[in-house]
Amino acid sequence: MCESMAYLKTPKGEEKIMEYVIEVRPEDGRVYLVDLLGEQKIVDGEIKEIRLIDHKIIIESK
Repeated sequence: MCESMAYLKTPKGEEKIMEYVIEVRPEDGRVYLVDLLGEQKIVDGEIKEIRLIDHKIIIESK
């Protein structure tokens, strides 16, 4: 499977915000995430790192 997990980078570390992410779309200072079941989440921030081998998306809030 090719799903990833999305994490929000905080001063305390990384907080998991969504599992089974299949779509990521950065737009106008936000990151739009969609999971395998079609659930959507919008995060104010920017993509800092994507680790494909680890299936990990790291987003830093503004």
